[in-house]
Amino acid sequence: MSILDLGNGPSRPSSSGKSKKAILGLGLLVAVLGIGSTLASTISINANQSIEFGQGVQQSVYCGSGKRQSITVTPASAFSNSETGTFGLSEIQVSNIPEECSDMNFIIKVYDSSSPDPKRLAYNNPDAMGLANVWWASGCPEAEPNCRLNQSLDTVSDGWALISKSISSLSATTGLASVRVDSASSFAVEFLNGRLPSNDVRKIVIETQEDTFGFDKCVALGDCTVD
Repeated sequence: MSILDLGNGPSRPSSSGKSKKAILGLGLLVAVLGIGSTLASTISINANQSIEFGQGVQQSVYCGSGKRQSITVTPASAFSNSETGTFGLSEIQVSNIPEECSDMNFIIKVYDSSSPDPKRLAYNNPDAMGLANVWWASGCPEAEPNCRLNQSLDTVSDGWALISKSISSLSATTGLASVRVDSASSFAVEFLNGRLPSNDVRKIVIETQEDTFGFDKCVALGDCTVD
């Protein structure tokens, strides 16, 4: 296991066009955990210093190929007068994703400072979601030119993402969250209703695991659309 300090790494500010994002200080911890036979180790990224909403935190990570590359995590908040009248977690962007992480799941959870249980990310009566599971596909790694994506899916070579609120299967997030593909190496999860208050965000955990729903939905069902 390798421990990386986010507080000492370079950061990238958010785009000036996102005027609704609040720049609020918080203690942020991001953990990227490798799970499954395709990943060789577990990676934790740690920080004790304050990180601001709208500011990307960049570190070197390992996705199982023997090569370290950078990944950037950027939380954003927005004011919602119609819900609680407070700032809430509006999105989490994951960018600079290495090619070795294509055709994998990114499981995102958020914690506060007082409980070991993940916080509710979104709520739209009667539905709620406690995690966001994103299937990310962006072609085959250079070391695996004949991976199953190239054999079955030509449409995901430039970046494709599907979202679920379950770790093990496809579970629709209608009215709760959506996933946006920003580039061939970047996606963002947008929270739509009942957002988690910004003051409750103290730790963001991202786990990577072998895909459990995205590829099957695209190939077996012939439907690569986002629910």
